[in-house]
Amino acid sequence: MLLVLLLSGSCRRHSADPLSGFPRLVLWAWEMPEDLPFLSPRATGIAFLAETIMLANSEFTYRPRMQPLRAPPGTPSIAVIRIESRDNTHPALDALTAEILRAVPLRRIRALQIDYDARPPQRGFYRKLLRELRTGLPKTVALQMTALVSWCMADDWLHGLPVAEAIPMFFRMGVEPYPLKTHLREPLCRSSIGISTDEVYDRLPEGRRVYVFHPRPWIESDYRALLRESTRWR
Repeated sequence: MLLVLLLSGSCRRHSADPLSGFPRLVLWAWEMPEDLPFLSPRATGIAFLAETIMLANSEFTYRPRMQPLRAPPGTPSIAVIRIESRDNTHPALDALTAEILRAVPLRRIRALQIDYDARPPQRGFYRKLLRELRTGLPKTVALQMTALVSWCMADDWLHGLPVAEAIPMFFRMGVEPYPLKTHLREPLCRSSIGISTDEVYDRLPEGRRVYVFHPRPWIESDYRALLRESTRWR
């Protein structure tokens, strides 16, 4: 069943759009075969998994996207790099940066999104990596990161990071998920929100770009239902 959302009646102030002109609805296309001829490029963008990187023993290994992804020509796109750690050791920063920049089609994307649930001992390295990526990216390509909701509330480590936005993920949060009305103190977290189609939400804040995860490959009926619902979010 597709997610159920109620429009928030409040008129909260929100941050300026860090991706001006990019659709306000974005589908996450994870490691599943995705055939999206029904997608409307004017109304919807895609954030697609490009590569998964594993850090361990002061080295890294990588796995490129293995599943096909098809979308209409001109679909606005964001490349996602998923990073996972098996320990608190770190590989050579320059080598990891070079691999990430090699893996993403810079000429065809609007942004690079890093998805890394960094634990406290890993955050110093993560901060350095983001700085190196921002330096290596063209100015036309924004740098984003996903964020645990707790990072956006009282954990100041996001402050000053060289990213256009940090996307708070309001799903897969366990038995006591954070409500969408949770106050996000960190300004980087206030321009977007991440949700999932298999969870129910009481209210959706206005004025946010909405990134939507789907636990199965997208089909036209699910997309159309989501597109209808998204008209109430603006």
